Amino acid sequence: MAAEDNPEEGKSRVTPRQMALALFEDLFDLGMPISEATREIGYQRNNFFTQIVNMGLPARRFLDAAYFIVAQEQEARDQYDVELNYFKWLMRYDSRNKKHFSSVIRSVKSSMLEVMSAPVVSVDAAGRMLEEPTEPGDEKTSAAVDNLDVAVQDEEGDWLELIGRVSVRNGRIRFRVPVELQRLIKDPENSYWTSLLVTSRFTLIYARGIYDHVLPTVPNGITDWLSLDLVRNLPGKSWANNAEFKYFKRDYLEPAISQINELSDIELSYETRAGTPGSRKKDQIRFRLKRKDAAVASKADMLNSVALFMTLQKEFALSDNQFERIAQNRAVWTDERIQQAIEYTRWKIRQGEKIKTAAGYMMKALSDNYRVSEADKQVELIQAQLVEASVGQRESKSERQKAIEASLAAATAADDHRRQEELRLAREFFNAADKIPREELVRKFVASSTMGVRAIERQNLKPAQVTEANILSFPDVSNTFIPFVAGELRKATRARRA
Repeated sequence: MAAEDNPEEGKSRVTPRQMALALFEDLFDLGMPISEATREIGYQRNNFFTQIVNMGLPARRFLDAAYFIVAQEQEARDQYDVELNYFKWLMRYDSRNKKHFSSVIRSVKSSMLEVMSAPVVSVDAAGRMLEEPTEPGDEKTSAAVDNLDVAVQDEEGDWLELIGRVSVRNGRIRFRVPVELQRLIKDPENSYWTSLLVTSRFTLIYARGIYDHVLPTVPNGITDWLSLDLVRNLPGKSWANNAEFKYFKRDYLEPAISQINELSDIELSYETRAGTPGSRKKDQIRFRLKRKDAAVASKADMLNSVALFMTLQKEFALSDNQFERIAQNRAVWTDERIQQAIEYTRWKIRQGEKIKTAAGYMMKALSDNYRVSEADKQVELIQAQLVEASVGQRESKSERQKAIEASLAAATAADDHRRQEELRLAREFFNAADKIPREELVRKFVASSTMGVRAIERQNLKPAQVTEANILSFPDVSNTFIPFVAGELRKATRARRA
């Protein structure tokens, strides 16, 4: 699809990692946690990870932050290295108690996964994961990698760490993740959208455990009948495992359901029954759940484009379940691919295709990656010209379509102009400032901006080589520094208004 036919094409897009870093830089200095962020932060979480049990809230949040960082990289890495404050902000960890943070790391590292049967995975020189060919009779390589199960400590088997080596030094955290798990984390199939904004709000381990377990079934609206012991054991071994049901319900289950309904993006209820005919003992549970109406609006943030969200909501009237499908496949169904499916559906409608519902047809086009070819666009253009020449009454319809496109283009152009004007003013401010303010801006840029340090490294420079006198002479560094200056000016303006 040509950029001129799609106003969303050709624009630089904000990745989830860039958005998270920008929100961190804006909110961290204000002392605001990730749960107060105004934009969605999350990733596609493989269904397999719903089976993780025997892990407390801080440890679960540690994994959330680590796996979010892993998910943002397309290829596997031997080690991940980020600023410690950023990592703690992602996991909503406010304590400065180093011993407690060390205990959280030990808790994560003590949790193991049993590898029932998995393909042998190796990594090539470019960091891409390769699967070795299986040999007949080799049970170790005869099954898919997602045939992993939660560790049962009294069984024999092969065990896999949830997190590898962790190093915390000089204000940074470095960690490793087993390659087998990296493949699952980066796999867009069999996954669902996990919001760090939501998961960071829970204070009850049963609320978090139940939420993680039922979230993949939101599109279905109901879970299967589950063993009540499974739910009891979500946080691991405790008094609640053997408590009478009436006490477990009062002290753990009901408070957890209440917190999920209050703090999360879903509404949850449950029912219980005796699984054995003739028995009065309630040992099975089933959950009913749905997205909250207000949660649908968060899809605008997920799409990184309000205009695209409004198109899906207003023009195509997508249902909650259809938005949920998009969220679950977000790693593959990018904004470009969604726009492509929209254009294809519009094109089919213009061609007179018999379509039952535009929303359903658009979702089919999105799933199967349909798009309008350049040749088809030319055919449509020629046909339109012939029809316009012979049938004048169709001109008004064409003009309305052009007016809509012109309106969207004007709105996009105005937004681009605003951003460019903000960058121009930031550059002028820096050029006109005295040496001391300029040096202070460069110092903060190097000290607090992870993206800034990487821009300097891409320029084959060291931070010490960048000064207020030469920073604008390096293209990669300048392109990152000027938006940083614009952000500092916005902070200063908000502070004055406050």
